[in-house]
Amino acid sequence: MNVTVRYGVALLTLALCLFFSGPAYAADGALTQVASFEGGTAYRTADDVYWVLNLSGTWRAMGRQYGALVKHDLAAFGAEITADLAARGMDMQQQTAAGQWLADRLSDELGELLDGMAETSGLTRDEVLCLNAGFFNLSDVLLGADQPDSCSGIAAWNAYTPGGGLVFGRNWDMVRDGMQQYMKYLSVVILHPADGNAYANVHPLGNVYMETGINERGLFLELNNGGYSDANAYEDREDSASILATVLNRCDTVDEAAALLASTPADSAYIIQLADANRAVSVERPTFDCRVRQGDEKGLLVTYNSFIPPYPDAWAKKVAPPRDPAEDGRYDHLVNLANSERFCGKLDVDAMKELMDIGYQDGGAVHGGTVYQVIAAPGEMCLWLRGYAYSDWQQVDLSDLLAAR
Repeated sequence: MNVTVRYGVALLTLALCLFFSGPAYAADGALTQVASFEGGTAYRTADDVYWVLNLSGTWRAMGRQYGALVKHDLAAFGAEITADLAARGMDMQQQTAAGQWLADRLSDELGELLDGMAETSGLTRDEVLCLNAGFFNLSDVLLGADQPDSCSGIAAWNAYTPGGGLVFGRNWDMVRDGMQQYMKYLSVVILHPADGNAYANVHPLGNVYMETGINERGLFLELNNGGYSDANAYEDREDSASILATVLNRCDTVDEAAALLASTPADSAYIIQLADANRAVSVERPTFDCRVRQGDEKGLLVTYNSFIPPYPDAWAKKVAPPRDPAEDGRYDHLVNLANSERFCGKLDVDAMKELMDIGYQDGGAVHGGTVYQVIAAPGEMCLWLRGYAYSDWQQVDLSDLLAAR
């Protein structure tokens, strides 16, 4: 079903219980208000591509708003991905068990959010949990074919940007061929809990854990898998993608966020980037330790799926060295591009978009696994996102949406 038809069905489904308002879709990145429910509001991006939800209240209340506002798409997404997984050999019993397993490793707050979604979405609790775990499950199935699990990020500020303010480009990479069909469900969900900071989560609908987001203080973060460096895993620990939601909710600064991550044992190895308007750091988080890697003095931080040498002495024989650049050259590619005449000192948002179009074979970081991309300008409280090869860049100005309610 195409976007226009699917969106029309969503409006009809919600019409009996929701209030609709807003003009025709606007240009220049403006969002259009579409629906409201119990204090939550749904918008569409300027080109009518992605949902933007603005929710507030208790975690369960926000879940209720979430479930009602996009109930049609949650049902459609759930049906599609569960059928896809079943066709790939993961039956419903396995999917349900995986959904419960992930839910058990999330914070109580995110659990309440999922419970609220089950109350208004028309989905059962098991169906909500299966949808929340859908991309986790699909990743496991697809990566069984030995595909790269290979996100990357580049933060530029100071001498690398025209005005010195920070711009961050993030590639969420997995297996594009298996996931591109779900980019119609990519969304930005803004949560205003009763306590702590409001924050925005960039994820497919129904996925409440955090891998890319920004809070009202302008603290941006993104997560890269670090399993190549440290393959250990501890299932009795809270999932890192759950902890990152807590980081945005509770932390105001890069340093506070880094300290919280350092004090929390990791379930699996991850490389977590933290940024604000003026700088970025990379928190390399093996399962037995944590360190904060600073960007260079001129204002550049590049990350991918390996911790960056030199390693601390305590990591000897515990952490694998990076892959040979001849096998995985993304780190070197991004460093070289940032320092090239084409981009050095010129990396504003438009230039970052250009850099993020460059394929691996041409010296960039985009490859066949690139699923979606996000650009953040924390100083402007603004994000740009796109499903790679699915849509053009869609701007989401968060300055008003993340303001106190």
